[in-house]
Amino acid sequence: MIIWNTRYTIAHVGPEASWQKAIDSWIEYLKGLGHTPETIRTRWYQITRFSRIVGIPAENVIADDLISYLAAAELGPEARRSLVSCIRSFYKWAVTHSLACVDPTKDIPTIAVPEPSGLICPENAIEKALASPDEDTVLAVMLGAYCGLRRQEMTLVNLRDDISDDDYGMTLLIHGKGRKNRTMPVPKILAAKMAQRPKGFLFPGRIDGHVGVDYVAKRIKLATGYPPHSLRRRFATISYYRSGCNLLLVSRMLGHSNVTTTMRYIGLQQEQMRNTVEAATRIGLPELDGRKNETAATMFSIG
Repeated sequence: MIIWNTRYTIAHVGPEASWQKAIDSWIEYLKGLGHTPETIRTRWYQITRFSRIVGIPAENVIADDLISYLAAAELGPEARRSLVSCIRSFYKWAVTHSLACVDPTKDIPTIAVPEPSGLICPENAIEKALASPDEDTVLAVMLGAYCGLRRQEMTLVNLRDDISDDDYGMTLLIHGKGRKNRTMPVPKILAAKMAQRPKGFLFPGRIDGHVGVDYVAKRIKLATGYPPHSLRRRFATISYYRSGCNLLLVSRMLGHSNVTTTMRYIGLQQEQMRNTVEAATRIGLPELDGRKNETAATMFSIG
C-alpha cells in the first residue's frame, strides 16, 4: 500500500481494504500522466478518506453515497469542488478499467465557487506578524503578502539556485504548482532579509532538504491569526488595484493558468467602492489627457 507521509502509517489514514489495490493503481496512473507529488499526495488523501467514510467497495458506491458524504463534510466551496473533482477522476479511470460499472459523480454538477472567495489577511494582522522576533515567520509572511507565494512554493525557495540580481534588483524563480515555474521581482525589504541568509534552502530541514508546508503554515497562522492563503489573496487584491486593475498581470504573478481563477482571489475594497460611487455623482464624463471628452454622441458616432 502506498503511504504518502511516513508519519501516518496507522490504519485509520489508509484506504478501506477493498479499495487498496484500485487506489494504488490509480496513483500510478496519475504518476504516468505527470502530476506533481504534491497533487498526487492531495488526491491520495481525498480518495482514501472517501473510501473509509463510505465503507463499501468502490463498485457499490452510488450517487446517494457521495451526496451524503458531501452533506456531512464541513468543507468550503473550493475544497468541496476539489473533492468532487478527485472522486470524478478516480471513477472515470475505474470505469475504464472495469473496476466499477457506474460513475457516481455522473449526475453531480460542478460545484459553484462564490466570487470572490476566501479570507483576505488584514493589514494590521500583517503588521503585527512582521514584528515577530522569529525570522522564519517574518520571511514566510513577506513571501505570502508581498509576492503571493503559496506555502509549498515558500518551502522550495533555494537561495543558491533560484535567486538572480541585476541593475533592477533581486528576482526569484518560483517553483509553482503543476511544475509551472515563474519569476517574480523581490521587493527591496524582502530582498535585504533574504540576502542575509546562507545559501541553500531558505527554510532548510533539520537533517536535509527543506521543511514541509506545515512548518510555514503554522508560523503564518500563529503570527497573523489567518491561514496562509489569505496572504496570497491579500497580494492579489492589492496588486490588482494598484496596477490599475491589470488582471492579466496579476494572474501571471500568481501563476494561474487563466484569469477566471484570479478573479476569485480579488476582494472588493471598501475604499475603491466608495471612490467609485462618489465619482458616479459627478455630472459629465471624466477627462482624458487633460482635455474634456467629446459629447457621447460624438464619441460613439460612426464614420
